[in-house]
Formats: sequence, C-alpha cells, structure tokens
Amino acid sequence: MKKGFTFIELIFVIVIMGILAKFGSEIFRNVYLNYNQSTANNELQINTELVLQQIANRFQYRIKDSVIARVSGAANFKSISSADANSTVFEWIGYDIDGWLGNNRGVNGNPNIPTWTGFIDLNAIETANADQNTLFSPNTDTGEVNAVIAALSPSGAGIGNAAIFFTGENADVQTDYGWQGALNTQSNVAAHRITAGPTVQQLDDVTGADFTNTDIYEQYKLAWTAYALEIATDGNLTLHYDYRPWEGQSYLNGSQAVLMQNVTTAKIQALGDILNLQVCVSENNITGREYSICKEKVIF
Repeated sequence: MKKGFTFIELIFVIVIMGILAKFGSEIFRNVYLNYNQSTANNELQINTELVLQQIANRFQYRIKDSVIARVSGAANFKSISSADANSTVFEWIGYDIDGWLGNNRGVNGNPNIPTWTGFIDLNAIETANADQNTLFSPNTDTGEVNAVIAALSPSGAGIGNAAIFFTGENADVQTDYGWQGALNTQSNVAAHRITAGPTVQQLDDVTGADFTNTDIYEQYKLAWTAYALEIATDGNLTLHYDYRPWEGQSYLNGSQAVLMQNVTTAKIQALGDILNLQVCVSENNITGREYSICKEKVIF
C-alpha cells in the first residue's frame, strides 16, 4: 500500500510556505541590514577612535597658549577660547617631543638622554662677560637637535629653523607666535628664533636683535613645526605640518596628510587649558544609506 500526504497535511504545508514567503524575506532582509549596520558602526568607531588618538597625541605636546582657530584660507584668526562654529582650521605649535625624550646619545649602556634639556643657565646670562646673543642650555646638544629635526622634517628643516618658548612667559596669541603671517624679526616675542651657538650647549638668537631686552626664563620648550587640523568642504580631515609661523609661513606651506574622509564635523572647544575634540563622520557604502557617528576626546 502506497503512502502519501493527506489533504490536511498539504494545506499545512501550503500555509507554512505562505507564511515564509510573506515574512521570511523580511526577516532575512532585516538580518542583512542589521549586519551591515553593525559592520559600519564597528568600522567607523575604530577608525574615528584611531584618528582622535592621532590628533590627541599631537595636541598633548602643544605650546598651550598657541592654539588658534580660523576659517580655511582666511588671514584672520581667533584664540581657541573664542572659536565659533564657523572655524574650519585649528592650529597650534607643538614642541619637539622626539628630541626631548632623547636619542642614542647614551653611551656604555646608559639610557637615552634628551637632545635638548629645556633649561637655561640664568647665571651664565648674568655674568659680566655674557654674550647677549646667546643662551646657555646645560647638557643640550644642538648638533643632535639638528639631526633629529632633519630626520623628521620633509622639507629638511634644522635647528636654524627652530624656536624656543619660555615656560611662564606672558604671551599674546595675536602677535607673539607668528600667526599673522609675518617673519618674526624680534627677540622679545614668545617665538624666540634660535640656531646653534659656538658650542653644542649654546642657543644663538637669529632675529638680528639679541636677548638684551628679553625676559629670560629658566625653562623652555623647543619647537620646529606648527600643526593645523583642517576640515575641508569635501569632508577630508587633513593634518598640516612642517611649517613655521615664526618664519612667516602658513599651514598651506607645509606638508599634509589626510587623516579621515567623510567627516561632517570637527570641533575643538577650550575649557581653560583643557581641550575637547569632537569628530563626526558618516558613510553610506556599506549600509546603502547614510550612517553617522560622533566621538569626543578630552585633551589635557
């Protein structure tokens, strides 16, 4: 005797197939969309966090009073504390952390030592025979400083392009850092242009003036480049570097690297010396529709 499906069983099968036809495709579609959204979210989260960390690493070693904001290509600028929603470029001077952390000057198994120490011997300046064009920085090696800068600078800058900034000096962001686009020819502004002196521990003034009328402080930071973070109209977030405002250069004179694409917002807010950085980015290649996230990072 041959067995087959009963009429009732066939009806059940037809009903189940109808349910699957109606709702199954929608379930699979939602699973696929959720997967794409999760993939897009993870990708944007990771990439944005990496970019924020890159920017924070640069900002961490800033000359704190030097941060400004402006509109792309504009000559006018504001201190970061006065920045508004129209700002698309954020600039700052970063001191030479690579040289300050040291290189391989240590010998016989000794640890690395700084190429510049950040200290000025004030007693050497106060002696009767002091050279008013020269500062004495104990244990600094200007030859090594020059080598580090040359290795890091795409344009081949050296110590003759560097500047020092005294810790505790009262500086005016509008005039003392070179953001106005003019060559600094004075020694009594915050950006003190220097070069190698007669010995490796001496820093010479190169402005044509000297340090006679300059307030000299015991501690300083040495810098060879400024940085600019720009969000362009095409959504590219670009880092500009290897330019020197104290030499009359703008961020357009430096090298550049695109950190991230499809950026919709890049803002920096100042809370005293603390900066809050926000980056928003979107994408529509994975999900087929626009998907956006925003992330923030606090920089001390």
